[in-house]
Amino acid sequence: MRLWRYSLAALVYDAVVFVVWLVIPIRAHALGATATQMGLLVTVHSVLYTLNSLAMGRLADRASKPLLALLGCAGAAAACLALRVADRLGLLFLGVPALALSASLFWPSVQGSIGSETPPARMERALGLFNVMWSVGKSLGFLSGGWLVARALPPEALSAWLAAHDPVAWRQRLAATFYPWKPGPRAPRESLPAEDGHPAFRTMGYVANFAAYGVAAAFQTHFFAFLGSQGLGRSMDPRTFFGLFLGIVFAAQTVGFALLRRGSGWAYRRGRLYASQILMAAAAVALALVRSDWAILAAAPALGLCLSFAYASSLYYSLHNAERHGKYSGVHEAVLGAGYFAVPLAGGALADRSGDPRAPYLLAAAATLGAVALEEAIYRRTSRSREKRSIAKSAPSSSPGCA
Repeated sequence: MRLWRYSLAALVYDAVVFVVWLVIPIRAHALGATATQMGLLVTVHSVLYTLNSLAMGRLADRASKPLLALLGCAGAAAACLALRVADRLGLLFLGVPALALSASLFWPSVQGSIGSETPPARMERALGLFNVMWSVGKSLGFLSGGWLVARALPPEALSAWLAAHDPVAWRQRLAATFYPWKPGPRAPRESLPAEDGHPAFRTMGYVANFAAYGVAAAFQTHFFAFLGSQGLGRSMDPRTFFGLFLGIVFAAQTVGFALLRRGSGWAYRRGRLYASQILMAAAAVALALVRSDWAILAAAPALGLCLSFAYASSLYYSLHNAERHGKYSGVHEAVLGAGYFAVPLAGGALADRSGDPRAPYLLAAAATLGAVALEEAIYRRTSRSREKRSIAKSAPSSSPGCA
């Protein structure tokens, strides 16, 4: 029951916040933001989110996780309502840091709670449910946001949607209602399989998630302007098309989480992780090159399915350990946040310098392939270290004179 409450709170939280995150790039584009400024807008949010997630993850291991998560809900409601008056680009830059600070309170706390209350043997299914639920919320946020924004007058879309009875504050109060107020009992710890290899897979998961969410952020930040520059997204209102595209991406991510929840031994299989990343790089390149609205929508699910594998790997390896769930949840979210600002910022700057609007997606694809090479290097280095430790442990017992 507690797992369902955590998951419902995450669903509602994302359903609210990602309506606003759909509007932010549309609003910034309407206010004349360049590609570099669009990347900087995400950077302001993500740098704060990265740094604060590390701090809040450690704090969650010592303080009340429910209290931190509830403060995150309240902060998100206040931030979303403050953005209703953002009718200048500078005000957007002032508003997004509050979203970052509230998210860094919420996510490490709820993930750390699930990690500490769930036995390792049940972790895969528990995280599968949690991932499905927040991903459903994110998909609903993008889909409903695109539909709602298209029915408001730009660039006042955000204010128009928020004007009726403060629905953002109401929904965040609903998220706070779902969230359990009292910490649950800690689950008994068990010995972990592949314990010596676990740190390597955790690091590999972080690298994969950094690159994967860098790809996602590149599309979330720059794709609306890209569609306009290429004359795409005209089969319907371009804002609706943008929301539909992102909604399909994260609906496919939800399907991927549901499939991974069933198990089938995907964890600790690096070949499957690499294959998903190579597919994501190919999908990013394809989306930058196709010239058909329907081809774009047809390619979108590949991004979402690959996102699900990278995110699930990073979170599973973070929490499938004996202690310090808040700390590792914070690192997981911080690395995700770093990918969210590094790739869109670099891609936007490259697009402005080169004049090629495809640059953010081609750069994101290259970063993903680079991540695969880095993960393999990490794995091989860890394997060599394990072999050396094994030889060192066996050496005394085989030496002469040893009992």
